[in-house]
Amino acid sequence: MYTCIAIDDESFALEIITDYIAAQPKLKLLKSYSVVENALKEIENLRKPVDIIFLDIEMPSINGLELAKLIKHKTNKLVFTTAHAAYAINAYELEADAFLLKPFSQAKFDQIIKKIFSTTTSTQTNKTEDFILLKSIEQRNRFVKIKLDQIYAIEAQERVIKVHLEQETILSNSSFAEALALLSSEKGFSQVHRSFIVGDNQVKTLERSYIILNNDIRINIGRKYLYFYHKMTNKN
Repeated sequence: MYTCIAIDDESFALEIITDYIAAQPKLKLLKSYSVVENALKEIENLRKPVDIIFLDIEMPSINGLELAKLIKHKTNKLVFTTAHAAYAINAYELEADAFLLKPFSQAKFDQIIKKIFSTTTSTQTNKTEDFILLKSIEQRNRFVKIKLDQIYAIEAQERVIKVHLEQETILSNSSFAEALALLSSEKGFSQVHRSFIVGDNQVKTLERSYIILNNDIRINIGRKYLYFYHKMTNKN
């Protein structure tokens, strides 16, 4: 049984996530908070970390991103919930375990729970079956299934994103923020530049200021994303 706390200033949003948690036999909601200050005070006094904190981002007085910095040490898993995909960038920097884009369904909620608590073995076994859906320009905005283990990089361009895959390149009308939101619940992907997300396992050469991927694409590491260099060099 995994213990949970939910924080959201909107009562209807709390009711929804409470229902989703109740429908999951592996989850137990300890408490929900609509007032940020109350949440911060009580969570800081916890004797041991909870398993999951579900945290809204847009809230009065203290937003979820600031609150996360204060309480992240009190949870094993941190899941952001928000209606704005652009916040996925900040979720990456705070190393959140997942990002739920409102409105999300019970099925999407259950999928996230399964992912964040799956074992390393099962994740590796099922890796080739994991995918995201993005809108394809070539197929008149139909969604195309993109396997995660084939993604080398996702590049933001002027009005589209370019998805660099093992065998091809796909142009998508999905936004860069949407791609970030989709990948925020997946391990093994990092934003290294304001315009690039890369697959960690696709890095062939790593320098402090740039990387070269297995398909020989060279990408500068943005000054804001130097955490990626430290994350990769401290893996072991």
